[in-house]
Amino acid sequence: MSTRSSIVTIKTIILIIILTSCRSTGQYVAPSTQLGLITQWNEMQFVFPTTDHRQLAVFQGKYVRGNSVPLDVDLDYSDTGRSRLFVTVPRFQEGIPITLGVVSTSFATNESVIHAYPSYSWQESHGANCDGITSVFRVAIDECERLYVLDTGRIGERLYCPPQLLVFNLRNDKLLQRYKFPFNILQDTSILVTPVVNVLDPPPGKCRDTQVYIADVTTFHMIVYDMKTRSSWRTANKLYYPHPTYGTFNVAGETFDLMDGLVGMALSPKNTLGGQQMFFHPMASTSEMTVPLWVLNNRTAWENAGFFDYYQPRAFIELGDRGTQSVAQAMDRYGNLFFGLIDPIAIACWNIDSPYDNQNIKIVSQNDATLQFASGVKIITNRLGEEELWVITNRFQKALTGSINMNEVNFRILAIPTNQLLDINKRCVGTPLTTKFTSFGKFSI
Repeated sequence: MSTRSSIVTIKTIILIIILTSCRSTGQYVAPSTQLGLITQWNEMQFVFPTTDHRQLAVFQGKYVRGNSVPLDVDLDYSDTGRSRLFVTVPRFQEGIPITLGVVSTSFATNESVIHAYPSYSWQESHGANCDGITSVFRVAIDECERLYVLDTGRIGERLYCPPQLLVFNLRNDKLLQRYKFPFNILQDTSILVTPVVNVLDPPPGKCRDTQVYIADVTTFHMIVYDMKTRSSWRTANKLYYPHPTYGTFNVAGETFDLMDGLVGMALSPKNTLGGQQMFFHPMASTSEMTVPLWVLNNRTAWENAGFFDYYQPRAFIELGDRGTQSVAQAMDRYGNLFFGLIDPIAIACWNIDSPYDNQNIKIVSQNDATLQFASGVKIITNRLGEEELWVITNRFQKALTGSINMNEVNFRILAIPTNQLLDINKRCVGTPLTTKFTSFGKFSI
């Protein structure tokens, strides 16, 4: 199937032009502001190398229509001649042909389609080749033009391969580093779902001093990987755990139960007073937490602590209760944390210099149709040095309840320049969240 290079460049330019014209009037974005639609699907559409590859995938049960649910999004602005939009499609079950891909537009159908990254051969074994890619929940792109791919090694409940982190050079799509996590820091049920990257020597530095923080959603740990030493260690705290009360989710009138632990993570800016902090929350929770990076980075202390022992447990702080669950989150350069809400169905924002309460958490965009289950949230710096908020929504409740209707739009990628969501002081602008809160005050270092 022939395709034209990318839907992202044209649509992003249009989006920026429209929103810049609004900005020039001096208007702030109203709380009901809608994120710009980049692309959408009723069902995911995949590109195979040949018709024979497609037919074989169907015959072997490796491609089943309707089984694919996208989870994460990221954007590569590194090449001035193109923009590449990455999407992940975890293999929650059999029948998902591509788990990591790049979005383009089909000449034949004018629909958005997914090409396997870095190639179809990397993903076609479905766990038979552990040097390939088995299943990816989320990815990250850093300022050194590197793509971090977190491969769970699982299809459904079955573990085929050791979980691994793959790092690709986006300039040439070559593999820079592969790290297979040792099982002494994991458990049999570990599922690694979220990578957050911190580059301590970004350009013009050499990009060698880099840590990757990884959420283990099922065994309630955070893994730290040091790229320079190619070593990893496990951190533990009670705040990584899900809360039974919030293991029931109600999205747009449909209910499901899911006791997922640590999922949402975001780093504060490098110039944070007192040092960088990691902000995080379990999925089955309504609270936001924080911990200083120096606690997570103390490899020796964590290795000496043992599997279930805690190091510096009081350094982990519960900031407050937002009154509803959240999945993914990301932070901008001004310390504004953006995250999706389950109920109300919205995108919210909070600045780390304010208490975590209902007056300071602002709803910056709300749409009951387009924002159902924001599973991927990213802050991306474009070629002009401006930050953009990118979100993927997937109506995940319908996948879990078996109610997906392929005659409806189910999956969307949306974006907006973050300046349109901030006031003159670079703080979030929107309506205060009206759900009931329990505030634990402002964090201190």
